[in-house]
Amino acid sequence: MSEQALPRTDGAPPTGDTEPPPPDVEAIVGELQAEVLRKRAAGAYPTDLLERLHTEFHPDEGLEPPEVRVLVESARPLRSDRPVVGGTIVFGKRLVRRLLAWYVAPIAQDQTRFNLAILRELRALEERVARLEERRPPEPEKGTRPRAPR
Repeated sequence: MSEQALPRTDGAPPTGDTEPPPPDVEAIVGELQAEVLRKRAAGAYPTDLLERLHTEFHPDEGLEPPEVRVLVESARPLRSDRPVVGGTIVFGKRLVRRLLAWYVAPIAQDQTRFNLAILRELRALEERVARLEERRPPEPEKGTRPRAPR
């Protein structure tokens, strides 16, 4: 017998022309679901977590549109809450800002241009998805079979 025909005992994948079979996704999902059910029954998950899992997820809820954050400014308002030395601190910050402006401003401009380009592409993708969804036939309701094409 050749060495390639012998099964490997070191845990490494077999060599040769044979490919391992694809994983049984349904079996893996079934195992995971059974484990989750077992842990739920055992009380392994906090109740507030389970309640949050049953609420509808809206990732952008309450957020402002991305257009608001596209512009990157190289300078922000300066202030200090220190009563005696506050003015000196603000003066020092302004001085440092002016010394670094030649370096920071082009970076902020580049980032703003990049943000605008990404936002344009995002909006174009949103429009494309909307057009594609308009052309897509409606999905059949659960429990019904799709009609065969005539």
